[in-house]
Formats: sequence, C-alpha cells, structure tokens
Amino acid sequence: MKYKAVIIDDEVWTRKVIRSLGEWETYGIEIAGEASDGEYGLELIRQVKPDIILTDVCMPHMNGLEQIEQLRKENQSVQVIFISGYDDYSYVRNAMKLGAVDYLLKPVKPEELNNQLMNCTQRLQTLESAGKGEDLSMSFLKEEWAGSYYQLRDSLAEAVSSGNQEILKLKLEEMGSFLQEKMGNKPDKGSMISIYYMLLNLLQRFILSRGFGMEDVFKEKNTTFVFEEGCTPKEMIYFISGLYLHAALKIQQRMKGRNRLDTSKVEKYLQENFKKGITLEGTAEEFFVSKEYLSKAFKAEVGKGFQEYLTGLRMEKAKELILNYRVPIKDVGEMVGYMDQSHFYKTFKKYFGMTPGEMKPV
Repeated sequence: MKYKAVIIDDEVWTRKVIRSLGEWETYGIEIAGEASDGEYGLELIRQVKPDIILTDVCMPHMNGLEQIEQLRKENQSVQVIFISGYDDYSYVRNAMKLGAVDYLLKPVKPEELNNQLMNCTQRLQTLESAGKGEDLSMSFLKEEWAGSYYQLRDSLAEAVSSGNQEILKLKLEEMGSFLQEKMGNKPDKGSMISIYYMLLNLLQRFILSRGFGMEDVFKEKNTTFVFEEGCTPKEMIYFISGLYLHAALKIQQRMKGRNRLDTSKVEKYLQENFKKGITLEGTAEEFFVSKEYLSKAFKAEVGKGFQEYLTGLRMEKAKELILNYRVPIKDVGEMVGYMDQSHFYKTFKKYFGMTPGEMKPV
C-alpha cells in the first residue's frame, strides 16, 4: 500500500533536502504535494488527505503549529513530523500536544528522518486513515463556472489521447487562459489545489492506459507543483503543461520503440558501454521502452537475462585484464563498471568459482 505525504516549508532548499534524503520507496510513501506557507499547506492537506505531513513550524501566513491545530479540530488524525530550525522547548511541547510523531531540528539528518518515516508507516498500518484511496479527480468545484471547466477538461483528455502535440498545446493554452480569466491573480486556494490534482490525475490515468508508470515517463523530473502565496493559475498551468507535453512525447517515443526494438542494437549498446554504470532502467530509457518490456524481449531474443548478459561481458573483460594485461586487481573492478570493490569480488568468485587473486598468474 502506498502512503501519501506532503511537505510544507517556506524554504526551497529544505524541501529539496527532505525529498532527496527520504527513502520514500523503501517505506512505500509517495510525495503527493508541496506548499511553501501554512495557509496553502492547510488547503493542500484538505484536498490531498495525506497520511503523513512533514511541516516547518515558522512560516508565513500561518505557522505549522496553527496549521496542525486546525486539522486536529477537523478530526484529522494524520501523522505529523515537525521540522524546524528552532530548538525551543515551547515549540516542542506544543508539537507533542498536537500528537506529532517527532520534532526534528534542521539541518535534517538522514537517519532521523527515515526512522520517523518508518515510525509513521508502522503507526499507519495499525490505524484506519481517513480518506484512504480517495480519487482526487472526483473532487467537485463549487465555482459557478465549474461546468465550463469540466467541458475543457474533457476536451483536454481527448487531446492528450490523440497523440497530436499541436492540438494538446492549444487545449492547454485554452485551459490556462480560461482559469486565469475566471480565477484571477488571487485565486481561491482550495479551487487551485483541486484543479491541479484533477489535471494530474487525468495525466496519470492516460500514462497508465498506455501501459507505463509515472516513473517510466518522468524519471528524475520534478512532478510536484509548489503551492505558495501569490502563485497564479497561469503559473500552475504552465507547470502542468510541461508535464503533459513531456509525457505525450515520451510515450509516443516509447510506443514506437516497443514496435521496433532491435535486440541486436541493445547487445551492441551493452558491449560498447558495459564499463560504465549502465542499468536496465537506463538502457530502457535509451531505447524508449519500459524496463519490463526490455527485460522480457531481451531474454526471449538473446537467451540470457539482461543482468546475466551484462555480468558476463564485465567478467570476461575482467579476466582478460588480469591474465593478459596484468592490471592490478584493485583497479580491475572499476575498469569494468563496478564502483563497489566488494561487490566486484563477490560477483567474480560466483562467476568463475575463484577470486581474482586466485586467477592472477604467479
């Protein structure tokens, strides 16, 4: 089960650090949204209904303690981790009164953060989280122009499915102009967040319908819009338009690649690049296919699994370097693509039945 988390902090750097340090996949957590102040943070939480909140204490417009206090009044039993640069006992005491899991001090330490993420997931496994599994695309707008918005959203769904980039661009521009006109530069926070997640959900469904996952399409690309005071519908649509256009192009490339994957070219690519830190995921990206498809097609055509074939290339080259070129063993691993020396030794012994030292000529 995937748990949803939101990060709320007015410092861009802190949000980046939290994203990079958290072992999200390990604990089955996905970052569902970000905000840079307490008011937007509160609306984000109401819309997304996360299982875990990581929030700063001192922020503009509404501080983290006020934000969580309001949530508790609304009977939300979400798991909360406060992250602050203030080692103030009164803050810590108030945080604990609000049922926080912990109060971490900046700079955030990886072990402390991940221990508390693990703690949160363990708590969640014994509790029934409110709103679990809710489809954000089913949130309803209360604006008088909601009907027109839904029509535009439906036409956008048709455009992204068409595979025509020009039509998609026109529909995204139309959506942006419409929302900017209706919402202005001081939009209702709840409506902004609701629309964003409706459009993101629409994109996710399109990607899944083509047999891919978000990670296949976006890799390391940031897919989270940061809600902050002063942000406009134009800025939000500009961000999500980038996601739509990127996804449409990637999927088009991958669908073509699926129909014409030449495994001999994959073999050639591996033979030329095995000394680098190449992976199944990276190779799939290179040939515009999913890692699952590449793995299956490669095994069927070549008769060996991707990793088995790659290991064979590396091991035979390592043997050649040791026997024919008498390269020092301590340098061989890195020369054939292993950054971890102990991993190289274990793989070598498993492959040849002896250590590199035992193979080395006297």
